[in-house]
Amino acid sequence: MNFPSKFGRNTSDSTGFLFMRAYNLWHTRVKQELQAIDLTHPQFVVLTAVGYLSQASDEVFQVSIAKLADMDVMTVSQILKLLEKKELVSRKMAKNDPRAKAISLTRAGQAKLEIALPLVENIDAVFFANVSEPKQFQQALQELTKEDD
Repeated sequence: MNFPSKFGRNTSDSTGFLFMRAYNLWHTRVKQELQAIDLTHPQFVVLTAVGYLSQASDEVFQVSIAKLADMDVMTVSQILKLLEKKELVSRKMAKNDPRAKAISLTRAGQAKLEIALPLVENIDAVFFANVSEPKQFQQALQELTKEDD
């Protein structure tokens, strides 16, 4: 059989393949830790985005969460509904727009974030500890994820 890859039998030369394997390994560790505290990874991302955005504004909106998390607005909406059922976020009428809902962490949501965020940051620290040039690696990731202007 002819395998139509320029890498032939050497997957270690494929940046995309290596990136996928690294991501899957990291993601599996994150999911396992979050599962133990009753959060999915997408729920963690949205919860963290609400907490992060709340630092700069007392009103956080779904569109801002979606943009920061690079997620579809409808997906964020579904996740927010689940987080609201878990009583981790609340949605209230916005001050200046009665059609919009401002999202905020509840006390339980803040407590959950204070548990979850250090867990994930610790996974990051351990997982990426062997990267020889962490600042260069971060810069490369920033370049790869930079939005087109």
